Amino acid sequence: MNIKVKLFGTLGQNFPGYDSLNGMDVNIPDDARVTDLLAHLGIPDTSNYLVIMNKTIAKSTDRLIHGATLHIFQAMAGG
Repeated sequence: MNIKVKLFGTLGQNFPGYDSLNGMDVNIPDDARVTDLLAHLGIPDTSNYLVIMNKTIAKSTDRLIHGATLHIFQAMAGG
């Protein structure tokens, strides 16, 4: 299935040529879950990220939806 992924924080730096305005298209197996997508992208620890799928907070166990847009936010720290 095809999905659109938009990365926030420094995550986009891991993908040469990443377009922060439009995100990137990802092709992933039909039965994939959020955790599978993160592994596919090389994002190691799901607990440090917020994933929004089609404007709804997604759990790591949620199945991906063909044509969905996912926003992946890196945890922030500071004061």
